[in-house]
Amino acid sequence: MIGAQALAQDPLYELRVYTPEEGRQADLLKLMENTGIKFLSKHKIELVAAWVANDPADPRVVTLVRHPDRKTCDAAWTAFGADADWQAAYEASAVNGKKPTKSVTRIFLNSNDYSPKLAVENIGNRVFELRTYISTPNNLAALNNRFRNHTMTLFKKHGMNNVVYWSIANGESIKARELLDAVSPLGQSKAEITEDLPAAGNSLVYFLTHASPEAQKASFGSFRDDPTWNQVRTDSEKAAGGSLTVGSGVKSWFLKPTSFSPLK
Repeated sequence: MIGAQALAQDPLYELRVYTPEEGRQADLLKLMENTGIKFLSKHKIELVAAWVANDPADPRVVTLVRHPDRKTCDAAWTAFGADADWQAAYEASAVNGKKPTKSVTRIFLNSNDYSPKLAVENIGNRVFELRTYISTPNNLAALNNRFRNHTMTLFKKHGMNNVVYWSIANGESIKARELLDAVSPLGQSKAEITEDLPAAGNSLVYFLTHASPEAQKASFGSFRDDPTWNQVRTDSEKAAGGSLTVGSGVKSWFLKPTSFSPLK
């Protein structure tokens, strides 16, 4: 585990979205739980959470780890990958010459100044909603201001729990298209963006929790009908000259914690 003193500074979060080989999700989860966690701990990489999609047709696995900074992150993962015991365990996970992991998308994030401190709590009986917004040009600050000053309070009013709010870490090269492909529900990653739009400076990524997907639907229904929200949205869009998010640029993905996730 990373020491509390190191995390007194703003930590670097790494959201890792794994696509397993066809039919190998269970093998990937087994590898993570029975072997991977041990090596994460050995190399001082803190596992915050692990999820699978709420949709059983979606085989992706998502983990969240955090580091004191990018230099420490890179050194830790280099040591992890070079560990002979890990290499042997990973080789042993192959079936017909294929490891259980087909690909991994890495998304580096920093907490926004208005975000609650991420509490790693084992509460249980709740569903996590990963929401990702792509802002219209030069409007990420306005979008963050709306969340800071209004939206988070209204979410709470309508029964939603604010978990953490992030922006893409400065200097990261991931494109908004790659980001949406990684964090959107299957087949729903389209948005009105150019292929080369950087995710950094244009993206808001955050987690809410709800009692269930049905509770989320009810909460957002009452939120959208709230006259305060409608006034806030109207005022913010008037000031910005239009919507603060691009067409189809708001994504919602339901995730449920694995049995070995510290955050539940």
